[in-house]
Order: sequence, then structure tokens, then C-alpha cells
Amino acid sequence: MKDNSQLSERLRQLRKNAGLSQEQLAETLHISRQAVSKWESGVSNPDIQNIVQLGKLYGISTDSILLGESSAPETAPIMPPASVTAPSTERKPSVRNRFPINGFLWAVLGTVIVLVLYLVTNMF
Repeated sequence: MKDNSQLSERLRQLRKNAGLSQEQLAETLHISRQAVSKWESGVSNPDIQNIVQLGKLYGISTDSILLGESSAPETAPIMPPASVTAPSTERKPSVRNRFPINGFLWAVLGTVIVLVLYLVTNMF
């Protein structure tokens, strides 16, 4: 249980050091603010995908997040600090981004539509 409380405190401190609110972090990760709150209170832990995204966002390794090991930043943070404090003007993810479909399926769907239209127009 002690490790969980250390992780939750580390997550809270990283967010505050980045100058982010729980809401801003949640929007960046495309999750709910309540999920961030649960991580920081120790009720739950982020999944591996969110830990990787947090590492990229904060410019630190996932080991630093999980184990508290300090290391040099791996990459530059995803968001520059100036844009963190500015209100977000980005639109919510579109349906297309939330439900990805690859190009092959779009091609098949288009072909089916063309064939149906061809059959309908030639029947009458």
C-alpha cells in the first residue's frame, strides 16, 4: 500500500510541477478528470498506456514515474509550458478519431456503395 501512496503523490507532484490542473491533464490524455483524481488519491492506478503518455508529456522515463528514479529527460515535453497555461481552444476529438477505421475498410465500404448504386440504377 505504501508504494501506491508514493505513486499517487508522485503523480500529483508531476502534474503540479507541469502547471496543469487535473482537468487539463485529463483533456490531454483524453480521459476523465475523475480518473486523474483517483490516481492522485491512490484509489486506482493509471494503465500502461497512460503511464507512457505521462512520461512523454512530462519528458521523463516511465521508470521515473513508477519508481521515483530521477533521470534526465528522454525527450522534450509534448506541450510547451506556455501553451499549458493558455485556455485550450482545441475541439473535442471527432467521431473519426474516437473510432478509427483503416483505409482498407473504407475502400471496401466505398466499393459496396458503388456496386449497390450501379445495381439499383440498372434495375429500373
